[in-house]
Amino acid sequence: MQAPTTCPRCGIELGCYVETHCPQCGANLATRPPVALGIRLLDLIVAVCGTLFVLGSLFGFVFYMNTSSRAQLYQGAPYHSTTFRVTSVQFYQHVSPSPHYTEASAIGIVEGQKESMDLIPYLGRIPQNERQLMNWVPEGTVVPVYLFPTLEGQNRIQPIRGVPTKEWYSGLAAWSSNRVFPVVGAIGILTALLILARFYVSRNRCTVN
Repeated sequence: MQAPTTCPRCGIELGCYVETHCPQCGANLATRPPVALGIRLLDLIVAVCGTLFVLGSLFGFVFYMNTSSRAQLYQGAPYHSTTFRVTSVQFYQHVSPSPHYTEASAIGIVEGQKESMDLIPYLGRIPQNERQLMNWVPEGTVVPVYLFPTLEGQNRIQPIRGVPTKEWYSGLAAWSSNRVFPVVGAIGILTALLILARFYVSRNRCTVN
C-alpha cells in the first residue's frame, strides 16, 4: 500500500514525500498491515467471554441476593400445611420497555379467607397467555400450600415443594454460591488470559513487521 498524498483528516497536501504523521494535525499516516484471521477470531472469543462474564455476574448476584433475602424472610416464621382452592387467575405480561417479565397469580380461599399466591413457583413454567394459564389452573383447582400467618401478601402462601420454604431458598442461595459464582469466576479468568494473549500476539506482530 502506498502512503496517501493528502491527509484524510485535515486534507493538507503531503506532496511526494513518505510521511508517517501529518505535519498539521498529527494524524498517523503509516500503512497498517491487515489484521490476521487468527487475531479476529481471538477478538471474537474475547468479546463472547466478556459478555458471558458480565451477564453471568449480574445474574448470579441478583439471584443470590433474591434467594438469600427470601430465606431470611421465612426464617423463624411459623407455618402449617393447608390447601388453596383457586377461584380466579390473573395474567400479566410486561413486554416493553425492558425488562420483560410475566406475572401469573391466583385468587383463592385458604381456611375460609381470601388469599392470593404466585403461580409461577407452583407451575414450574411460565404461561404464554391468560387462556393457557386458565387451562393449566382452572377454577376449583386445589393446591397444597404452606400458610405463613405472620407474613403479608403473596408471601403468606407458598406451594409445598417437599422441604420447608426457608430451607428451599437457602438451598438455592447455596447453589448459586457454590456453582454459579465459581463458573463466573472461571469465565473471568479465561477472559483475562485471552486479553493478555491478544496483547502479546499483537505486540509480537508489530515487532515482526
